Amino acid sequence: MRSPLVYSPRYNTSLSQFGIDKPFALDRGQSVLERLSEEFGEDFPYELPAPVELDDVLLVHTERYLKSLSDPNVWIEIMEFKGAEYRPEEATRPLNELIDDILLKCGGTLLAAEIALEQGLSANLGGGYHHAFPDCGRGFCVLHDIAIAARSLQKRNLCKSIMIVDLDFHQGDGTALVFSGDPSVYTLSVHSEEGWPEEKQRSDLDVSIRSDETHLYLEKAKQSLLKALDEFEPELCIYVAGSDPYELDVLPGTSFIKLDLEQMRARDEFVIDTFADRKIPLTSVFAGGYGPDVWHVHYWATRHMLVRAGALPNVPAGHST
Repeated sequence: MRSPLVYSPRYNTSLSQFGIDKPFALDRGQSVLERLSEEFGEDFPYELPAPVELDDVLLVHTERYLKSLSDPNVWIEIMEFKGAEYRPEEATRPLNELIDDILLKCGGTLLAAEIALEQGLSANLGGGYHHAFPDCGRGFCVLHDIAIAARSLQKRNLCKSIMIVDLDFHQGDGTALVFSGDPSVYTLSVHSEEGWPEEKQRSDLDVSIRSDETHLYLEKAKQSLLKALDEFEPELCIYVAGSDPYELDVLPGTSFIKLDLEQMRARDEFVIDTFADRKIPLTSVFAGGYGPDVWHVHYWATRHMLVRAGALPNVPAGHST
């Protein structure tokens, strides 16, 4: 049986070699794996992904857009560099070579989805580029790995109906746009009303949380998920488990929602348990999360998923890290 976790050490992209100094949602998978090893006394196995095939990428993105990614200026626009965040004179690799890392992480999301269909639960310890549009990248997102995975699975008749549950701080606008009018994919997004993007797209179910409604976040997220499952019967859920609503996220734009670790754990456990109890396969991706502390959110979510998958013993877990 394959491991429920998908990861590659290559996820830990060295941005400095590209001349980048910007607080992206950096690799958190290594920290999660190290903590699992510390708690359970041995290295937890994971599956190594291969880069996604360009034929699969073209199921979502236009050929013209893919060709444009050879131009470093396109990358500068997608990454929204400001001031000294990009210093090309210090780079040892051109920006467009970042595509290799992104294709690998897209392959990770696809592999994790395949494993979930086989075994019930899985996670790609990375990915979640939910802002990418078919003809452009935006919001740090170049290729829409979630949509690519969904379309690839459908093309190969591995599953027909897919639900995308997006609890990232930011609306899954790229996801909403890609699957607009497609009855085979249900899109749910619970996100900050005041947060970027200013122009929201229309998901099948959107729940916007105002900053003065933070205390209602868990209730609204739970109700919306149950409502979505009343309206749609998926064969697979792709869970976009962004950690950027966490109170220790450092991105200034995420200040409108600040949940503590217990609330983040309750959120993730509810999603995982809801699908596991209904025996609907679920795979998760990391999506947004900025700064040195957000990996704790992903650790507890991954740990709970592994327990529900039967890959870890169900031993009591502490309530802090």
